[in-house]
Amino acid sequence: MKTPDTAKTVSSATRQGAQILPFTFPARTNTACSEILARMLSGEVLTGMDGVFEVSTTRLAAHVHYLAESYGVPTEANDRAVGCNDGRVVTVKAYSLPHNVIQSARAAGAAPWIASVRADRAALRAKAAQAQAQAARMNAARKRHTPPGQGDLFVNGGAAC
Repeated sequence: MKTPDTAKTVSSATRQGAQILPFTFPARTNTACSEILARMLSGEVLTGMDGVFEVSTTRLAAHVHYLAESYGVPTEANDRAVGCNDGRVVTVKAYSLPHNVIQSARAAGAAPWIASVRADRAALRAKAAQAQAQAARMNAARKRHTPPGQGDLFVNGGAAC
């Protein structure tokens, strides 16, 4: 069987005059990946630290890559200098969407999807205190094994230094 020529295929949405985005939205709206896309569609520029403190993920670059590979999201990554608390200046990646992509998404009706992502993620964050308490109970229930010959290093629950 020959591969169909997709260049000749015209979707019904195109025939009706709808603007087609160069990417699709993730179906699940309660994920970190969806929140990252929603934030970028809202014009935000995200760094790894934004991922940690605002999205609750340490894998921002992996999520951006996944969005590009799985959904066709055309992200931009630019270097940004950041001053550190210890006096160093480091270079980090700052991820964003091109302005024309944001405009196309807004024109195509991205606002309801973004609102859904924000609501679903807020619902998850409302459960944060419960999740932290459960994690504390799980950690307290774990048996702690002192490595051989290092018993004196674990004074006061491991805070010997």
